[in-house]
Amino acid sequence: MDPNLENQIGECVGLWLAEGGVKSNSEITFTNNCFPLVDLFKKTINKLFIPSKYKQRIYIYSKDGERVNIPYTDCVIKYYVHKRATKPYFIFRIASVSILKEWKKIVNEMLNKNDKYQFILRGFFAGEGNIHEGKRSVRVIRISQKEEKYFINKLLNYFNLKYTFTPSNRNYVISNKSNWDIFAKYLLADLHPKKKEKFWRLYNSFKEEHYVKNYLKNKIPELINEPKTSKELAKILNRSQARISEVLISLKKEEMVNNYRVRSIDYWTTNKELVIISKVKAKYLHLLDKEKTTMELSKELNVHWKSSFKRLGELNKLKLVKLNANKKWEKTETKKRIWVI
Repeated sequence: MDPNLENQIGECVGLWLAEGGVKSNSEITFTNNCFPLVDLFKKTINKLFIPSKYKQRIYIYSKDGERVNIPYTDCVIKYYVHKRATKPYFIFRIASVSILKEWKKIVNEMLNKNDKYQFILRGFFAGEGNIHEGKRSVRVIRISQKEEKYFINKLLNYFNLKYTFTPSNRNYVISNKSNWDIFAKYLLADLHPKKKEKFWRLYNSFKEEHYVKNYLKNKIPELINEPKTSKELAKILNRSQARISEVLISLKKEEMVNNYRVRSIDYWTTNKELVIISKVKAKYLHLLDKEKTTMELSKELNVHWKSSFKRLGELNKLKLVKLNANKKWEKTETKKRIWVI
């Protein structure tokens, strides 16, 4: 079977377990007010079974019997009034004992495939999950259930998600950023469009993890004996690049670190015996096997003399070259190691 179709089936197993007629012995049904989920379920069922062997029906309920436009010509569509419906919802239905039997067999097989748990949980969350946003930056992932269920526990435990379940609240409650990280890694909230948008908005609003006072100021110097960029450090320390840059500038003011700018990128190091230069500057040093004028160097490198003069001035600031009494450039003696990037 096509792996993509298998993953899709896993999502539909989750959807059906969440909002399908799991107790029925004669029909497959799936209820939801999000049409893309109904569409996914319908198309997946039609890939699994031969559509000509059964009749598909979609019932649409709304407060006033609204005629919702849906792009199907292969099923019976009926409209009903439901006074308490805040928005239209759909019921997809296939009445077939034999198809239901085959479908339940597929569901049981999927629940025994660990590699499909990601897709089953994604589908279940699309059906019964919700993202709660409260005061004081409270952010909680919840899964609505009347009672604790073995297969839900099994899915959550597989991903090491820490949760609580209280019968009076009728919810699995999942908090703590480490759990949000797992949801983000496996895209567990991404199947339902609105839940996906809310999840990522709140996930991206998490403040960076707290560190003890001066943690970064003490930690960064340990990491940059070998030169690193602020981007590399941000990745290592799991902080924003802006925050890392702020600390590096502070350390530079205290003369605890040096930075070298190469091709518009700053490289930072605590190694005082190191100088970092670009490959272009290295060419100038290579050509200075004997003293030369700016013009001579510009001709050898086929660049304008002003460009050569600028590069040589930068090398002079690094104390790698100097202009002698003859107005010619020469290399200076240095014990520092030159790192070419």
